[in-house]
Amino acid sequence: MRILDVSPRSTFPPQRGSAIRVYNLLRHLSARHEVRQVSQMEPIPWPRHASREFRITPTYCEFQFVHPVALLLSQLCERNWVSAPVLSGAVLRLLRPERLRRLLEWADVVLVEFPWQFEYCRRTKVSAPLVLACHNVESRKFESYARARGIDPSRSPWLRYIRRAEANAVERADLVLAVSPDDRDELIRLYRIPPERVIEIPNGADAEKYSPVNSATRQAMKRKLGLPDGPTIIYIGSNVPPNQAGLEWVRRLAGIAGGFTFVVIGPLFPKPGRWANLIATGKVEDAGAYFQAADIAVCPIEYGGGTKIKLLEALAAGLPSVVFQETLHGTRLTPGEHVLVAAKDTRALLAELNRVIEVPGLAERLGRAGGDFVRRHHDWRQIAGTLEQAFLQLVRRPE
Repeated sequence: MRILDVSPRSTFPPQRGSAIRVYNLLRHLSARHEVRQVSQMEPIPWPRHASREFRITPTYCEFQFVHPVALLLSQLCERNWVSAPVLSGAVLRLLRPERLRRLLEWADVVLVEFPWQFEYCRRTKVSAPLVLACHNVESRKFESYARARGIDPSRSPWLRYIRRAEANAVERADLVLAVSPDDRDELIRLYRIPPERVIEIPNGADAEKYSPVNSATRQAMKRKLGLPDGPTIIYIGSNVPPNQAGLEWVRRLAGIAGGFTFVVIGPLFPKPGRWANLIATGKVEDAGAYFQAADIAVCPIEYGGGTKIKLLEALAAGLPSVVFQETLHGTRLTPGEHVLVAAKDTRALLAELNRVIEVPGLAERLGRAGGDFVRRHHDWRQIAGTLEQAFLQLVRRPE
């Protein structure tokens, strides 16, 4: 089977949640199928006219293209509160990349990540089924983003554009992928589409890459990374409104929890820095070393949608995790068994962190239960197998 993936952002190297999902699913699909990907390069300091091609596996190749028009529209989106490439479809309409046109003719199935580029692919494709990958219910997610920024959702032209794009893509796709049962039900309800056209393909974690380590390894990794010997708490996030709001909780925690070291991983801080017991790594190629050095993960996310890949990865690494109730949206994780849930209060968060350290056996029990749950239900290899079967059924379906 020949699979084409069309993405509004570059995937390799995979650093943000959506890229991690796309990369892992396509990597495993490429074990038995030919996979090609066309993505738009982000406005980062690479040569502005230098499109790039990555051979990720012998049968999985990503083509990342860049153009001044694409960079201009990308900057417009990224510097606005939406912080997402919602105009990437307009880029395709303006540029009409020849590589994409040829691959749309080549493919047996076309997987479009997010709704932004769907209409262009629909109008350009020849005969292959079109599959829409919904990483969130975008209309609901961006309403939440707006509230996080103090913006009235009913008055935003961005939200009107987002709703139209999502409605069109969901209604016209041959198959729609949702990341959770909650998102699946919401898409069916919002857009009144037949339930059989929407399937759940959950988010996951690389259970081979992220696995528990013993205390000796943890202490050695702390020394290697230059971290103090005491309890280390990690917070991971890309620079989007829900994660920015989560960072404020971490800042407040650091201000009252002098016995802990808080490490913020990712581009929420543009460059590394240290302020008392708060450490920022900036963007890192691989957070795996910090997972091995950490004692606890904190994920105080109260806005946004989808399911949180950073939480699943922390659980796969055996880290006891403290979250808000909203963080568990779309998962079957059980509070008290797999994670600890705190009220939205700094002192309540600190109390749960202290419980992990002070209650005998609690950290080990949570780490084991969370890791086992992820390996049973959220391993990328198993998830890709489910997606493969859905693609095969779609390709073989009679006209």
